[in-house]
Amino acid sequence: MEDREARSLVGGQQLLAFVALTFAISWAIWWGMALTSMGIGTSGGAVLNVIALSGPSITALILSAVLGGGALHRLLDGFSLGRASARWVVVALVLPLAMIAVAIAVSVLAFGAPAPVMTIALVGVLAREFVRVLFLGGPLGEELGWRGFALPRLQARLTAFRASLLLGLIWGIWHIPLYFVPGTGQFETVSGGTSPSFAIGAFVVWTIGLSILFTWLFNETRGSLIVVILFHTSINLAAFVPAAVGSTGAASFLYAIVTWIVALVVVSRFGRANLAHSPAVTVEDSTGRPR
Repeated sequence: MEDREARSLVGGQQLLAFVALTFAISWAIWWGMALTSMGIGTSGGAVLNVIALSGPSITALILSAVLGGGALHRLLDGFSLGRASARWVVVALVLPLAMIAVAIAVSVLAFGAPAPVMTIALVGVLAREFVRVLFLGGPLGEELGWRGFALPRLQARLTAFRASLLLGLIWGIWHIPLYFVPGTGQFETVSGGTSPSFAIGAFVVWTIGLSILFTWLFNETRGSLIVVILFHTSINLAAFVPAAVGSTGAASFLYAIVTWIVALVVVSRFGRANLAHSPAVTVEDSTGRPR
């Protein structure tokens, strides 16, 4: 297929092409690992998992290069330091930790979970985990795709709220194979006795709520990938905190509820059209028409 034909094909169905290729890359690897019982604890499994987690960003880079017309430049412009103000960096880093703190407090006070134990050594553990998650746990591998490529194109057709709901659903479903890959947090959840259908359903509901918050941050910062990547990293780190401080109980379930409460506050405060003071971030094709 010639370059012009490829651009024409992808250009007309950018979102469909993105979802199809993202799922093809990630699911081929994860289902292959699940079927062969290859865990992420092995060296080969760890490498394959990082590649699978990077499916959205790999796809975004490929499609942006194929589309041409400055699409790749616009995608990478999300890393501009000018978009990542100190205020929003702090919000991205602190908000998930504040939400998990509330969840732990409610779990302890209302459901009798063990009180959390914080130590100086734990701060170092959390810092190392933050770095690991940032580079190997998904944020860098996902956010060029979900928020950098897909979200602006969805917002060109839908309100920010509806775009968030749809992207959150797709994002959650994309994680399904991880519940069957040994060594992942999702696998440990179902191995502990939780029904796979309940675990997956609850996770997808959570990602939809999270997606609203991602859109809010993305639009408020005029499309900062730095801010959403840091937010994604902090979200994943926060999920690790209850076990790290010895206060699990209902904290993880309550974390999802708190996420939705914050998301609904954002919707009420900023409105469904943009979910932010700033206009929704959209993209244009080579003719200047929104896509």
